[in-house]
Amino acid sequence: MILVTGGTGLAGSHLLYELTARGTHVRALHRESSKTDYVKHVFDAYADEPDQQLKLIEWVEGDVLDIYSLEDAMNGVTQVYHNAAVVSFSPHKREIMHQVNVEGTANVVNAAINKGVKKICHLSSIAALGRAKQDGITDESTEWVTSRYNSNYAISKYNGEREIWRGTAEGLDAVVILPSIILGLSDINNGSMQLFKTIMKGIPFYTPGSNGYIDARDIARAQIFLMESKVKNEKFVLSAENLGYREVLRMIADGLEKPYPKIRVNKPLALTARYFFKIKSLLNGKDPIITKETARTAMRTYTYNTDKFISLSGMKYIKISDTISTICSIYKKNDFFMK
Repeated sequence: MILVTGGTGLAGSHLLYELTARGTHVRALHRESSKTDYVKHVFDAYADEPDQQLKLIEWVEGDVLDIYSLEDAMNGVTQVYHNAAVVSFSPHKREIMHQVNVEGTANVVNAAINKGVKKICHLSSIAALGRAKQDGITDESTEWVTSRYNSNYAISKYNGEREIWRGTAEGLDAVVILPSIILGLSDINNGSMQLFKTIMKGIPFYTPGSNGYIDARDIARAQIFLMESKVKNEKFVLSAENLGYREVLRMIADGLEKPYPKIRVNKPLALTARYFFKIKSLLNGKDPIITKETARTAMRTYTYNTDKFISLSGMKYIKISDTISTICSIYKKNDFFMK
């Protein structure tokens, strides 16, 4: 049996789709407060017979912060895909990110060892690697360096990954993937998909920075490939393309038939803008689109090398233009994701 944590999230829902598309029965952990609606809509968008695939999922209630629920969920499990995480750049979510991304991962590792799980795949983040110098290239060999450019999210993912390596020292086989910005069908109010929300709201600004991007479907396929391979105790950077923020926002604008940003923002203005969004978030109770951390990141150029995984798998990534086109097309037909 396979267990997936974080199955209701962006990466997790696409992983569940890819696993069940292969006819695989899978157990998925979900919190009492989480809903499976997004999973159903992802299956509806991609599957020929979504209801049949959904029947292959055994949903079990639990929480990565509850070791007992994890051990119950791992009864009879041989493989664990650990996708559960909190992704946020909002300062007030620092504590919950540490709890879920670090303590939660430690609990998953401990439960896996106690229940005799054979292998675990941990969905980390490119943020968990050290940042290469400006205009440098980041890959698996890049070392973590304490820096003000490391977000609270990055710190939590770095420390969470250390729990995985601690598990391997105790006999657990593991693979770790470090994706760049993941794009896929999901709630536009969370994580990377807020890029689409930005365009929907008609923000006319763009920043000069660039970053790496990858389709959520490729993340799922990569996880499955590594878990089915003999590879163990290694990590892999996953990134399809390195693109400027302006280019990505323009593709999204074209796909959603909205005006694209035309005004280039400099660093002082970007850092000042965060105060406006901070005040707005205090008024509406929602996470701000721009924070101090995202403003800093948006001004810098990040480039990633994914040759290690490509050489091993021979996999061809989906072009980001195709990813964005597909997402926009589905969003326009199904406003569930846009609420």
